[in-house]
Amino acid sequence: MLSWLQPFPADPVLVVASAAGFAAVGSFLGAAQARLGAAIDGESTYARTSFWTGRSICPACRAALTVRDLVPVVSWLALGSRCRHCGAPVPVDYAAIEAGSAAAFLLAFWSGGPWPVVLAHALLGAILTALVVVDLRRQLLPDALVWPLLPLGLLQAWLVGDIPAAVAGAVFGGGLLWLVRAIHRRIRGREGLGLGDVKLMAAGGAWVGAAGIGPVLLVAALATLAAVGIAYLSRRGPSLASRIPFGPGLAFGLFAVTLFG
Repeated sequence: MLSWLQPFPADPVLVVASAAGFAAVGSFLGAAQARLGAAIDGESTYARTSFWTGRSICPACRAALTVRDLVPVVSWLALGSRCRHCGAPVPVDYAAIEAGSAAAFLLAFWSGGPWPVVLAHALLGAILTALVVVDLRRQLLPDALVWPLLPLGLLQAWLVGDIPAAVAGAVFGGGLLWLVRAIHRRIRGREGLGLGDVKLMAAGGAWVGAAGIGPVLLVAALATLAAVGIAYLSRRGPSLASRIPFGPGLAFGLFAVTLFG
């Protein structure tokens, strides 16, 4: 039996199997973000359907999906990104979250560490991938995906024996962004930072500690500016009055600092 201090085994079969397992986790998270988004938008697609026991369905024709429709990434590619029953387009969101979750595991494995920490980091990356998709689509970060990161971060800190730093990071990260949000609203009379970003930074602070908040915000700001610059150069950029989601930048910064310090 593995000691929790031992690194994740470098067995190629186990690594590939674990990546596939996290792609399946991404499939679950893809369904979660779709149902959460529909509920937030007031859509009736998944009304009266249990999240835990309800069958996956096509949002367009509501046909029940089977295993052949739900193989992570593979089904989306094999079916030409369309529903097998009605031919309606299937958003790339699902495949992106599935592939992103598998990639999160591979990056966590590459960064090293005890195997429970590697798995925790991979789960962090998978959830952040789902949050990025939701924020880009709807410009919001659902509490149901954000808040689980806080106890997971504290658990990871307990594994490495650094609970005080995790608590300090959660308080400092959330408090700092809340203060920035309050000052901007006071000066400009409108919100410049979403409350979801504040919650994400509070939860993320448990992963990086107070010392990691600065690097996370720096990476997040640079990533956001780079994305906006690329969008402008491709002539698909937002106008000056557009609301630019900061969540994707925060997610990227949080995962990068968590893995590489």
